[in-house]
Formats: sequence, C-alpha cells, structure tokens
Amino acid sequence: MSVLSEEVPFAGDAIVRPPRDGFVRQVRSRLFATKGDTALTLVLAAVIVAFGTFALDWLVIGAAAPWGSAQDCAAARGACWPFVVEKHRLILFGTYPYEEQWRPFLASVLLVGGVGASMLPSFHNRRLLWLWGAASIGFYVLMAGGYLGLESVQPERWNGLPILLMLAIFGLVFAYPLGIGLALARHQSQLPAIRAFAVLYIEIVRGVPMIMVLFLGLFVLPLMMPEGVSLSPLLTTMIALVFFHSAYFAEAVRGGLQAVPDGQFEAANSQGLTYVQKVRLIVLPQALSKSMPEVMNTVLGAYKDTSLVVIIGIHDIMATAKMAFSDPGWQHYGLEAYLLVGVWYLITCWCLSSYSRWLERRTS
Repeated sequence: MSVLSEEVPFAGDAIVRPPRDGFVRQVRSRLFATKGDTALTLVLAAVIVAFGTFALDWLVIGAAAPWGSAQDCAAARGACWPFVVEKHRLILFGTYPYEEQWRPFLASVLLVGGVGASMLPSFHNRRLLWLWGAASIGFYVLMAGGYLGLESVQPERWNGLPILLMLAIFGLVFAYPLGIGLALARHQSQLPAIRAFAVLYIEIVRGVPMIMVLFLGLFVLPLMMPEGVSLSPLLTTMIALVFFHSAYFAEAVRGGLQAVPDGQFEAANSQGLTYVQKVRLIVLPQALSKSMPEVMNTVLGAYKDTSLVVIIGIHDIMATAKMAFSDPGWQHYGLEAYLLVGVWYLITCWCLSSYSRWLERRTS
C-alpha cells in the first residue's frame, strides 16, 4: 500500500479524510498532557484571572466616570477618566494654540492616511511618490501656517502626536533608501574607498547609543553649518534619526543581498546588463524580499525609539503626557496619561506587525 493510501484512504471515488480531534481532546493534549503542563496551566490561569479582575475593577468598576470631576477622582479607587477627558488635547497636541488644534489633527490624519495607503499594493508605484509629496506639503502648511489664511505657528509650539509621526515617518522614509545605498556600497562596491567608508559609517553608528547621535545632531550639527545658516531643533533631530536608522537598515538589506544566489549575478552579467540594471531589476527585488522581516523589525524598533527625543527637549507625545499630569490639580494621574500613550503605541505597533506578517506571506 502506498504512503498516500495510508494517510488518505479512498472509498470509491471519494477521499475519506482522517477524523480531527475534538476541541476537548486538543485542549487536553496541549494544556494538560503532563503533570507539569497541568500545574503551569493552572498557575497561568490563576494569574490571568487575578490580573483580569484587578484590571476590570481599576478600569471600570472602581473608576471615576468620564463626565465627573477631580473630586470624583479623589474618592474613586480606580482610574480617573475625567483627567483623560480634560487633558487629552494637551496630550495629543501639546502647546499648539488651542483654537487651532484642528490643524495638527488633520496633519496627523494626513500622515496616518499616507502610511495606510502605502500598505496597499495598488500604490506600490509612482503614485506613492505623488501621494507622499502632497501629504508632506499638506502637513507643513497645516502645522506651520502662514498660507491660505492660516495663522502662523512657530515650530517650538509643535508638540505631541504630530511630532511623533513626523519624526518617525519622515525619518524612516529617508533612512531606508540611504540604508540601501550603504548596503550596496558595503556588499558590492569594487572601489575600496567607498566600501571602507560604508563599513566605517555602519559600524561606528551601530556602535554608539542613539542618545549620543541625537545630542550630536542637536548640538554639533548646527556648528558645522555655514555662517548665517541655522537649523531648527526638529530638523536637526530628524537628520540625526536618518543617519542612525540608515545604518541598521543597511545591515538588514546586506543580509538580503548575501542571500541572493551567485548564479543570479552571473546570469545578469551573461545578459550584458549594466550595473544599474542588474541591481534594479534582479538583485534588489530579491534582496529586499528576503530582508523584509528584518527591515520591518527595524521599522518597529525605530518607531518606538523615536520617543527618546524627549531627552533632548523635543516635546513628542511622551513629553506632552508628562505636561498633562504636571498640572497641580491632576498631579496623581500619570498612570492614566501614560496608559493613553501606551494604547496608541500598542495599536500602531500591532498594525505594523500584522502588516509585516502579511507582507512576508505575500512576498514568500
């Protein structure tokens, strides 16, 4: 009898598939197969029940109602939702003029919408360049003002969520192609000087902490500018982020380049393709596909690390959260402020990781 007939026996013309285990049997085999598995399952179940009970009590049962006041929060044993209602605009938009906060809201929607459109395969062409060009111009016009009758707002008052999105998105958008260039220079360049520069740059940047790069960008880069040329702290911070993340992208892409078989290079050479044609049409598509999991992991890490800019005085959403509970009337509710920030990071990082898994399945 063949192997096929043993695994999937035939009954006439119909295929008889082996019966699947029931739900109870699957649970028993996965959670209670041995005494050790049973003990671990019971301990974890007890922890989950205890944590769930505490979370339910703190978030709902013992919490102050959102329409309450600070006095209601003082009497409550749980979360202070009136604090979130009162301070959510400060957490999201910081010191941006209160009556103009619809502008940073729309600017944030533009950037988030641009990221969402970038995830659609139908936009993986030149339309994506036009989309981001329009989104970038729209973001600047909304945030800075001075155009279309909008009140001018200085960059020092740009705070909160728009700053987080701006630094993370534009920093990654410019760092990725720079990282691809560095990876090609390190892996394929025939010129020793270019390869040595790429190796030196990547190893030095990856060998120092991100905070050091941010401080260099904020305090050293302006000193290197020609006389009369000044850079805003936001711009210098973004440049520092681009330089830092590009080194990590370079190593991720270099791993993909090393995974491309040598036969692909030989086949391209046999067809008489130029170096640019070989890289653009044959090498890079395969290398980027193979390096996609590591690239997306770098994107997630870089997005979360953007919150470190608070150390150099850039008021992103972490800094505005601290500003919110610095109010003397709401000093005891920092947990609620950071919970709101944590929910934002959880949702956005979950979306990025889900897209990463989908993209990996699609390109495999």
